[in-house]
Amino acid sequence: MYADATERPRVCILKIVDHKALDETARGIRDTVSNADVRVESAQGNPSLALQISQKFVRQKAPVVVAIGTVAAQSFAKFARPDQKLVYSSVTDPGKAGLMGNANIGGVSNFVPLEPQLDLFRRIQPQLKKLGILYNPGETNSASIVEKLRQLCPTRGIRLVEQTATKSAEVPQAAATLAGRVDAIFISNDNTALGALPAIIRAANERKIPVYVSDTDAVALGCLAALGPNQYQVGVQTGEMLKRIWGGELPASLPHETVATMELFINVRAAQLLGIRLEPNLLREAKEIIP
Repeated sequence: MYADATERPRVCILKIVDHKALDETARGIRDTVSNADVRVESAQGNPSLALQISQKFVRQKAPVVVAIGTVAAQSFAKFARPDQKLVYSSVTDPGKAGLMGNANIGGVSNFVPLEPQLDLFRRIQPQLKKLGILYNPGETNSASIVEKLRQLCPTRGIRLVEQTATKSAEVPQAAATLAGRVDAIFISNDNTALGALPAIIRAANERKIPVYVSDTDAVALGCLAALGPNQYQVGVQTGEMLKRIWGGELPASLPHETVATMELFINVRAAQLLGIRLEPNLLREAKEIIP
């Protein structure tokens, strides 16, 4: 790995924001590279701060930076020196984010197919007609998901209702507006929305509609269900990639990785509050049931 066996590899981790899913990703990385000197900083949902932290990592000549979240990865890629390597994690669409084609960039995507998620929503709500999505159009990952949903929702008899919020402070009002127009709300890998998820859940509960997410770690906060990746495992996959890079491999020479498995999490208390009956077969399929 390193010429001096006593030398601890150093990795700087930049998270775009603090929320449960990305925290779990960071924990998975830490646990997998427990011998390394790991430093974690959060941009607190602020793209300008993400750029500042990225520039600091560049000045510190960090040999490897892990960027958790699309905006974090794009920020560091903008300033990275030729001898610095970037490993992205929990990036939905690395191609559209401009993270492909560079020998020093590789990583793990947390994208999961949208079709089975939509099928889950209709299974829980057979009469679902209007699905709301709250997202930040400035996040490439979110724009990519919304683009796909625009095509998929009509094939299932669902009308997609879009509501934007460019920063977390805008989320409460945006959520209140959206909740009055839809049968359910879906939050999918949007870090702006996830950073203010409690406000979305409150607005949805007032209207007696469920919130679905793609991050299983968010279900315990009061969302009804999620069919998505184990974010801790995404971190483990990222950590294993780091080990190979420290062994001399270039990031882009490693296979582009996606989520290894999808898991179903269901919050039965949320269902009870909303008056939604969950079929027994669905509960048996769940990886975890939040009581």
